[in-house]
Amino acid sequence: MLYFIGDSAKRTRWNSYNENGVLRAKEEITILGAMGVAQKMGLEPDARTLVSLVSSDRGGIYGVPAQEKIAEWSVDQEQVGAEDFVVIYDLDIAPRQQIPLTNGTTIACLKARNLHLLKNITIKDTENPEVIPVVSMNDLRTNGATVSKALSWERTATDFLKDLHYGISKEILDRYPFFIVLLEADGMLVRQQGTITLYFAPSKAEGDSGSLEDEELRSKICAEIIKQIAAKQYDFSKVLPNQLAIQELPHLDELENPEAWSILNENYGRDRLELIETAKRIVINGEKEILNAVPSCKYGALLTVDRMEIESYRAIINLMKKYAQDKDSRPLSLAVFGFPGSGKSFGIKQIANTLGGFEIFVYNLSQFTSLRELEVAFQEIRDVSIKGERLPLVFFDEFDSSFNGEPLGWLKSFLAPMQDGLFMEDGRERQIGRAVFVFAGGTCTSFQNFVNQDQNLFRKAKGPDFVSRLKGYLNIQGPNPTSKEDKVYIIRRAMLLRSLIARNAKQLIDNEKRVNIDENILYALLTTETYRHGARSLEFFISMSPLLGEEKWNASLLPPRSQMDIHVDAEEFMSKTTVLAMCKELAKMSHEMYVEAELAKTPNKDLQAVTHWEDLNETYKKSNIAQIQFHVERFHDFNIGIRQKSSNSNEFTFKDEDLLKLAIAEHERWCKERMADGWVYGEKRDNEKKIHPSLIPWEELSEEEKQKDVDVIERIPILFDRIGLELYYKS
Repeated sequence: MLYFIGDSAKRTRWNSYNENGVLRAKEEITILGAMGVAQKMGLEPDARTLVSLVSSDRGGIYGVPAQEKIAEWSVDQEQVGAEDFVVIYDLDIAPRQQIPLTNGTTIACLKARNLHLLKNITIKDTENPEVIPVVSMNDLRTNGATVSKALSWERTATDFLKDLHYGISKEILDRYPFFIVLLEADGMLVRQQGTITLYFAPSKAEGDSGSLEDEELRSKICAEIIKQIAAKQYDFSKVLPNQLAIQELPHLDELENPEAWSILNENYGRDRLELIETAKRIVINGEKEILNAVPSCKYGALLTVDRMEIESYRAIINLMKKYAQDKDSRPLSLAVFGFPGSGKSFGIKQIANTLGGFEIFVYNLSQFTSLRELEVAFQEIRDVSIKGERLPLVFFDEFDSSFNGEPLGWLKSFLAPMQDGLFMEDGRERQIGRAVFVFAGGTCTSFQNFVNQDQNLFRKAKGPDFVSRLKGYLNIQGPNPTSKEDKVYIIRRAMLLRSLIARNAKQLIDNEKRVNIDENILYALLTTETYRHGARSLEFFISMSPLLGEEKWNASLLPPRSQMDIHVDAEEFMSKTTVLAMCKELAKMSHEMYVEAELAKTPNKDLQAVTHWEDLNETYKKSNIAQIQFHVERFHDFNIGIRQKSSNSNEFTFKDEDLLKLAIAEHERWCKERMADGWVYGEKRDNEKKIHPSLIPWEELSEEEKQKDVDVIERIPILFDRIGLELYYKS
């Protein structure tokens, strides 16, 4: 049974309209609050008994008429049973003294100034809590929660975890085993059974789909939440207006670096082989698969799923929007950094095209030879700014280059233009006017590299003064790994490759929007260590391949090695094109070694997997190939390379700690593979019923079973030796 108490009101809205030249007004009554929610759930309230709210024709609530008496929330406690639900709905009409408790469960949909009531309740039953708070993150922020908004879903989530641990959210919510925090109409955080889950609209930011200040929207969402709780279904993915993705959050003490935690990495970055398979599907089928599961942002032709880029782009677009609307006469100064060819100017230009109203200028300071050239540039900017029709968006490329032999020599020339909007022309001060300055780094690949260079040199060049005048910065990640921890660069690379093929080789895309490309070439494009000139190299790689008129990109259409070597390590790239075939051959050899060893131990052994390769079930063949490829990819994480065997080669031996880690990884891979195929744990193996006794954690395995996984790893160098290759530790 559901009981609705709390604030209920009728909102009278007078809508003006013109009838035959006569201005008239029409009364429209909307039921708000507890009874409004009840109405949405099929009940019919009596509007005559409700408090009146005065509002405009735009729906904004002005207030409660002075003659209205505001009663405290109350409920007949004897009427409410243990299985019943009491809904308290707060319209923020007045401050309250308490939340009335009953024998049932209270769903408390509270606003900012009554959140303090949640501090006064003691939860006695954590399995069936007496109160379930449903609040908004904005109202927690109003009470002092230090939680960011609309930069990225990850930042909002990790900020909340920290605030719940030692901030105002701890005081208000931490005692409740079950609570819901709404992130406007685009997401929500739900704690239930000791786990906090983030529900989010992947392509949106908090607030994109409307504000919970819109009482119609808030009550509709709360009604859907109440339905799920009352029915004990708890499918909260259906309560918001957007299709939602779901991500279980780690505990705060499990986060080594909350600043770097990402949903993309959680879903795709833990297993390199799985990451590569996902990247292949992105190139072939498009980004749809990943865009339904991870946060993204899109401005024009710009699409990114990288958390750091999403946060930076959203911060930049907020600054540009604000600047376009305000009256500041000084330029807005931004900086962008990245590896050569990473697309530093591309993203900002796409944002500008999305917002509209900008005229773009590009100046490469490394090509300037005198201050006079900079003065001319400022004059061109000033001419457009004075007209006021469009806002100048000015890229100063390679602003960190030397001038007159002085490192960072251009910085001091921008201090007055950035601070006061002034420049010198023929000895006179001139006003530049409104403009957006974007300083694109040429020698520094990140903002951190820029500010952390030699400090004596940096101070002499007025670096700290320059930095103090910047309003924001952007680090572009690009298609190469930015650090050892950067596992998901392959996803960035895949998305870039798909977009470049769509632009420059669209004949490779068939009617079903699938890219036709040889799997070996695709593997090499995705996994080659480095593109020497970033995104530019990947683009040139496509343009250098003779693809005109071709419907499939195969090995015969690769560019000559001499050209290839300009943009990648050609030898490494070509070796990558043979990896998949090599893995198949190694898998076959590995299996035959396994069969020999097993039959030597037990000649009459009757197992499905102990049969020669040609007669082996296809499932086991795929398993063997996946096993080899898994470890070939894992070697990347252990700094182990593969090369042609030379005459003076030494026998390769794994480091003890690496051998153990690889053996554990092999067991975990095998368990995951088996469970995905429907196998379960059982004390006695049964192939028909898919039962296996080794589907347990590594720590619980017998030493004999552990040794099997160690043997798998120790066989790999022997296999490579048989095909003329060797493993080695990179220096």
